[in-house]
Amino acid sequence: MSLRFAVAGTPGDRRVGLFSAAVVARGLPEPRLIPWADVLAGREVGAPAGTLLRIDSPGEDAEADALLRGPGDPARVGGGATWYKTFTAGLARLAAIPGVTLLGDVGEIGVMFDLCLIHISEPTRP
Repeated sequence: MSLRFAVAGTPGDRRVGLFSAAVVARGLPEPRLIPWADVLAGREVGAPAGTLLRIDSPGEDAEADALLRGPGDPARVGGGATWYKTFTAGLARLAAIPGVTLLGDVGEIGVMFDLCLIHISEPTRP
């Protein structure tokens, strides 16, 4: 049985491309791409049982960005609470794909995107 990978990311994104190239360079099949826009829009997402799933950043996808931010001026700074709530709901959808093994903990990934929580959980520096 060969390892199978999938990556939740943005089509055409540099990080997704580099990950895919590394997997293929090892003689493995190209990873299945699960676009963040599909995850966030509630479209059907999935991968074969036994797939290892890497979760990457939503990147610079206009559709994913609009879904994360919600209605409003797309040029506004930051995503705020709506962005974070939508992102963590997307993480939960990815974690719920049957038979898939995540390569990262969705709770920890969520913390990496929560600046307030990061500052609270950092050790005090002298």
